[in-house]
Amino acid sequence: MKSIFSIILAIFCFTNVESQINSSITHNGIQRTFVYYTPTNWDNTQQVPLLILLHGLTQTGSGVMDITQFNPIAEQNNFIVVYPDGENFAWNANMNVSISTADDIGFIETLAQHFQNNFSTNPLKQYLVGFSNGGFMSHKIACESSMCFAGIATVSGNMSDTVYNNCNPQFSPAVLHMHGTADAIVPYNGGSGTGVSVDQTINKWKNFLFCDPTPITTDMPNTNIFDLSSPQRISYQNGLNELELIKINGGGHQWPGIQTLVGGAGTINFDFYSPQYIWDFLNGKSCPSNSIKEIDENNLVWPNPASDYLYFKDKTITTFEIVDMKGNTILKGANHNNSVFIGNLDLGMYFLILKRDDSIEYINWIKS
Repeated sequence: MKSIFSIILAIFCFTNVESQINSSITHNGIQRTFVYYTPTNWDNTQQVPLLILLHGLTQTGSGVMDITQFNPIAEQNNFIVVYPDGENFAWNANMNVSISTADDIGFIETLAQHFQNNFSTNPLKQYLVGFSNGGFMSHKIACESSMCFAGIATVSGNMSDTVYNNCNPQFSPAVLHMHGTADAIVPYNGGSGTGVSVDQTINKWKNFLFCDPTPITTDMPNTNIFDLSSPQRISYQNGLNELELIKINGGGHQWPGIQTLVGGAGTINFDFYSPQYIWDFLNGKSCPSNSIKEIDENNLVWPNPASDYLYFKDKTITTFEIVDMKGNTILKGANHNNSVFIGNLDLGMYFLILKRDDSIEYINWIKS
């Protein structure tokens, strides 16, 4: 019996080691490192969401992976999670006190494209999560990137003065912000070293998302009376996307629900487990189909518009997927004869995803 258990345990450990991989890509001539986790049932024939988790100042991708334990959540919910490393253990988020000048927006965009091309991640379901300096970086990317991220979630991070003053999003992401009122590192009310207050950041997103001015405030269950803190859920309604603040009264610079001796400071709130809450908030959020840049330099399909049949000019295309403007998959399959019948589709604009052996192409086309 003991030997059978040992074999099962060895298989389980081997599977997890194989699913968690250290890797790197080159951006701007610099090798940038990251750790990623793929769920054990994943294969590259299916499009899955991508979650990119940005660590705090002085931390690493593998360090924040160990702290947050997002891998089991990715396993249970079938998404890929990536933990990149900032240069000099930091992100260039235009913070008032900063030690990095790296092109981190470009790096994160390149990283997301890498997973789209090589792991078939869904370009409409990309999410950013960040702690502290990583939270600042998440807000910056959402404000300035030309790539759509369907949602961001930040813990103990905020907007710097520079990002706040120049924030002009091209898209309308869902935004979840968690912050303790007793945070001594990134003060809730802002400061000379960190930038604007949490309320200013939330108001910025409220205005961009056209939410109702008055939020709905709900006291969350205070299940642990010994942690000297209690959370409130402040939700803004009827906007272009969801906007939510978890205000942790008495909370410090910490991940709620996680007991850790590294990476944080102050009171830890134990009334809820922040990684699972974050995934529940982000799960299902989607970018509009037309948010993805059209890549059709080689005229891979014709005609465009098309009425009855759509023809593929490149015989190396292995599979296709037709997605409507709401992000719903209408038709998909293997490329058997370099054409697909589309006569039954409704008139309008669609999004075509063509997969080759080594790449994926994204094309906007019209059913006429």
